[in-house]
Amino acid sequence: MGLLKRTPRPKPPRVSELLEATLTAWDQEKIGFGQLVDAIHERGFGALILLAALPCMIPLPVGFMGGIFGTLLSLIGLQMLIGFDHPWMPGFVRRIQIPKTSVAKFVKVLDPWLERIEKLCKPSWTFFLTRHAHRFTGFLLIFLGIELALPVPMTNMPFAIAMIGYAMALLERDGRWLAALWAVTLIQFGAAFWFGDWVVMHLGGFVESVRNLFS
Repeated sequence: MGLLKRTPRPKPPRVSELLEATLTAWDQEKIGFGQLVDAIHERGFGALILLAALPCMIPLPVGFMGGIFGTLLSLIGLQMLIGFDHPWMPGFVRRIQIPKTSVAKFVKVLDPWLERIEKLCKPSWTFFLTRHAHRFTGFLLIFLGIELALPVPMTNMPFAIAMIGYAMALLERDGRWLAALWAVTLIQFGAAFWFGDWVVMHLGGFVESVRNLFS
């Protein structure tokens, strides 16, 4: 009796394909962030991180996007740190309205890059994907979100790229990518603390000089 051949499991649709289907079915000019999240909810934290990068990469007529979605990223990280199995999102973020055309352009531009990244990613170094490692990733995302939320100009795009990297590493269960992102994030934190001390030191000197000028 011959061995039964196992039928290969079909690969689940990419996040971009899920978003395209949602946009096609949506008949209004703007779509709520909550509707986009619902389209990819079952893909977990990686998909939500990828989606949270969306408003940071496209121009939107809403101010303080870095603050809003930096807070969301920190909330995602906190849930991972605590050990949640599925992400939760506050209602005020779900109600944010995004132009449908902007989302469509984002998906169209991002999809080829995601496809290339998927070809490079593969399940590996699974010890970086254990529950404890998952918590450490959440810890790093908390501080990455705090940095994104700071009102520093021209920083949204680099943070969005980092968020996409984390998202793809989690979605494709690639521990190698995740380890590299850990290292980059820790170096980034060190640079941020050094730069922050440098700014505080020089700002203090500038303030003292202004005081002496007018005294």
